[in-house]
Amino acid sequence: MYMKNFVTTMTLVALLGVAPAFAESNNTLGSFQEKKDDIKAKIEDRRGEDGKPIITLDATQIACIKTAITKREDALIAGHDVYAVAVKNAYTTRKTALLAAWDKTDRLERRAAVKAADKAFSDAVKAARKTWNETRRGAWKTFETERKACLPQTASSASVSSSDTGSSKSDASL
Repeated sequence: MYMKNFVTTMTLVALLGVAPAFAESNNTLGSFQEKKDDIKAKIEDRRGEDGKPIITLDATQIACIKTAITKREDALIAGHDVYAVAVKNAYTTRKTALLAAWDKTDRLERRAAVKAADKAFSDAVKAARKTWNETRRGAWKTFETERKACLPQTASSASVSSSDTGSSKSDASL
């Protein structure tokens, strides 16, 4: 009997504790809906009656943006080439170190050499990845700065995004 009352009491306490959480989540949902509506309104303000962006670019501005895109893509290609070479070198170095480790007759020495080879490989790959990410972020940051400089300095120029200037997918968040 005591156990049944205890379980019932605990169930009620749990339900009463959860109810306010559900009430708060509805407020959050309303806030989200308001933000969504604000964003939709801003997008509609930036578009004409036909739904297309209001901003128009002249040939010089388009050429400027194309130059910025070329510089970004060239930097990304070069950065990836550096990354690929670094990872390939890490594999080559690990292979050499593992082969040397297996020349050791003492099991403990061999195990230590294998662990050291794996650690060096891991560190080299992490360093290559860090360099690649810095290069990638830098290329995108430079592009965004150059792209903004290409656009007319009006209120509507702030609304042009990377997707409007030749990028199907922003790489900056990777």
